[in-house]
Amino acid sequence: MAKPKKRKKKPGYVAPPTTVDTDAVITELLALRGELEAGAEGATWGHAQKLLLSMKADASEVAKAVMGRDLPTFDRLLATLQGEVVEAPVEQDDAPLPEIPDEELRKAMKAFRRRLKLTKLDHESKLGRSPLSTGKDADFDSIIPPMEFSPETWKVLAARGELESTGRGFYMLPKAPPKLRT
Repeated sequence: MAKPKKRKKKPGYVAPPTTVDTDAVITELLALRGELEAGAEGATWGHAQKLLLSMKADASEVAKAVMGRDLPTFDRLLATLQGEVVEAPVEQDDAPLPEIPDEELRKAMKAFRRRLKLTKLDHESKLGRSPLSTGKDADFDSIIPPMEFSPETWKVLAARGELESTGRGFYMLPKAPPKLRT
């Protein structure tokens, strides 16, 4: 039996914008809030996720709330959708840094410098480019440090000033202060 032909859309066709009844969605989210607090199953969280995304809520915050089953984040999203001004809580890392032997810190710095050097050489190599052109200068400053050492090691090195954290697990060597002429 032959397949039915698909209808082609005319050039310039734009789907009509969909409108969302915000009041209805917010009341449904408020009703779901009680179920979520009582320990609802995953399908209820999925439905809440669809509703939040239909209201154009921040996708990363929605994912954080749904995947972590995080009710305070869900409440913050709901308050934002209702028009309330809510500031996100500031996460502070007040935990003291662990004591790491100096020998391990030296090995970590050596491994970091080696990784940085090899990454720059890889980016500057002529491989994969025209044989008639020269290599391209590496235009990055930070890298993800070697995984052989724990993340706490890199945090300790950053706290000591031997590395700078550029965020999201990336670190770079600190810029040398300008030398004074004497």
